[in-house]
Amino acid sequence: MNALTRHLAAFGLVLALPLLAGCQPKPKAKPEVLLSKPIRLDIPDQEVVLEFEASPENIENYQSYIIALEIDNSIKKPYPFPPEFTPPALFVKAEKRINGKWQIIDVPDPYMARSRLPETQNPFYAKLPTWHTQEDFTNYPSPHTWNSAKIRSTLGRFSDSEWIDDGRYRLSGHYRLTIKTKESKPNLEGMPAEIIIRQAYFGGK
Repeated sequence: MNALTRHLAAFGLVLALPLLAGCQPKPKAKPEVLLSKPIRLDIPDQEVVLEFEASPENIENYQSYIIALEIDNSIKKPYPFPPEFTPPALFVKAEKRINGKWQIIDVPDPYMARSRLPETQNPFYAKLPTWHTQEDFTNYPSPHTWNSAKIRSTLGRFSDSEWIDDGRYRLSGHYRLTIKTKESKPNLEGMPAEIIIRQAYFGGK
């Protein structure tokens, strides 16, 4: 093979490499939602249990995960979380299986999470609302976005210390969450709702 032929072959390989790279399969996108179950919010003692396995196959690196509460308002009822009303209190217990035993882990609601920040971390720090009871296993949903048909809120957050792995945020292991309504909320009657384990909401999503 003379020098010209070698140069042409090398040039052809350089051109082909990007094309070959483009033929490689793209990494499979991780699901935004891991698990969801319906719950009725207008009456007490309505319970759902969500159990799931988190692994690199279904968890996105550097992504925080939350317990979300989404409410369907297709019947166009008045907004159920006006500032003058207390949002519904829910019993929330999160557990992780460690060494063959269920151990309770912390999943604070957004109000509690913000109140734990240093006061200097404005605008993220906020004092707890006066109606927040601070009871164990009691969380209050914090609305994220809403429109005429759907209300999205965050009920709890998996703490950073729970899912940091080698410098990467990652939920990992076997989890069980028990959610139960604690009170009557007639203004939520006829509004189907879901408890969802999912990636944290971002912006308007």
